[in-house]
Amino acid sequence: MAVAIVVITSVALVLTSTRLANVGTPFATSKGFFSIIYQHYRFVVDGPSLIKKGYEKFPNGLFEIPRTFRFGQVVLCKLELIEELKNLRSTAVSPEPWIDQLLQISHVMPGYFPRDGGWPKIAKTTPGVIRATVYKHLDQYMPSMNEAILAQLRTLDLKFGECNVGCFDFAYSIVARSGSFAMVGSRLSQDEEYLNAVKEHILGMIVTTRVQFMVPDWLKRYIGGFISRLTTLGTNWDMHASRKILLKHFDARAAEYHTEIFSDDNKGIETNPDDADNPQVEIFRWLYESSVLREKWTYAEVIGEMLLLQFAFIYTTAYGLYGALAELARRPEYIAPLREEINAIFAKMGPTVLACDAMVLMDSFLKECQRLHPPAALSAHRVCVHDLKLSNGTILKQGSHMAVPSGLIQRLSTNYENPNDFDGFRFVKRTAAGAKNSRLVDLSPDYLVFGMGVHAW
Repeated sequence: MAVAIVVITSVALVLTSTRLANVGTPFATSKGFFSIIYQHYRFVVDGPSLIKKGYEKFPNGLFEIPRTFRFGQVVLCKLELIEELKNLRSTAVSPEPWIDQLLQISHVMPGYFPRDGGWPKIAKTTPGVIRATVYKHLDQYMPSMNEAILAQLRTLDLKFGECNVGCFDFAYSIVARSGSFAMVGSRLSQDEEYLNAVKEHILGMIVTTRVQFMVPDWLKRYIGGFISRLTTLGTNWDMHASRKILLKHFDARAAEYHTEIFSDDNKGIETNPDDADNPQVEIFRWLYESSVLREKWTYAEVIGEMLLLQFAFIYTTAYGLYGALAELARRPEYIAPLREEINAIFAKMGPTVLACDAMVLMDSFLKECQRLHPPAALSAHRVCVHDLKLSNGTILKQGSHMAVPSGLIQRLSTNYENPNDFDGFRFVKRTAAGAKNSRLVDLSPDYLVFGMGVHAW
């Protein structure tokens, strides 16, 4: 049975990749039955090496990776093409990669999104609205989120002033706990069962979706569930078990919201996220109220949105924190100057957004960590709304995905002096020398962690 599944999947993989290949765009290595299967396999186990091989072979143009979101993914190498992609408005849109990853999960765990509904209706706009709302009230959120971080630090098992903990797991634990405060409130942000389920669900999704992308959509309904379990064997990342735990807590919290909303005191009054007297609105409550009171979304869609937000926020933030923790562990000489800056600025301004913006050393340190440890080898994802003819004459079919090899670009000697060396204050020095776009959130052709152009996130 297993052999038959492997054979069917392999044949379907090659047929899908060759049928959806972009005309005139070479593959990273070559285009043949075994080479395409090899490239799919290489992308799953070590995507950056395959991207590097393609970049070295086609440094002045573009190449295709036979990885199916819906169509083959084209990687753009040439600066002129990247600039061209940056400014496209009507021809290309951002596919929000984490939404596409969740849709892969919907094939094997139905109920999160409307059947055959494409991207979730609310996922196109809600993340941006929530980001803006949370940022607007971040000063009010920060004290409680800091306490959540301290609570996670207290879980460390210190012996003789030292502890042995993995940076990756610890980063996920910190972000899951502090982020859950804004998502579902203070009580669940301290619930160990809920927090473990959040981490296990997200890590299981990351592993599973990398393999699910290898399976054509029409096959997922038949073998998707088998693959999702196969890919997480031997780990604690059981998505199905963690999903049950998350839904149990979501359902209980929703019942509490419902009781409070329709109590005699409130009588259906909605929470206002812009209310200065009540700024710490739980995101789940806000979404739930919008669903129940406005009859705008189904409860299943609200749950799908919660999983989308958890994945997008925790995955991207935890990966950035992981890089910072790893570099601090390797280079303790940075701890003292960073701590001095934090103490001096907080003493004057308190734990506020403006205070964080004033920490130029911390900003530079984090940006250098992101430069060398980006959350993905590819960024600036776009999808063609209709057939697109690039300036070099290549025609990309409607539905084709494009991306930029940011992991390689951020290590080029043409962009950075000694690019493989870690210099935590590199960007402070660049600013002092008159360079622009040197803050963590600044985007440029040589720093593409968050994408670039009109569709940057």
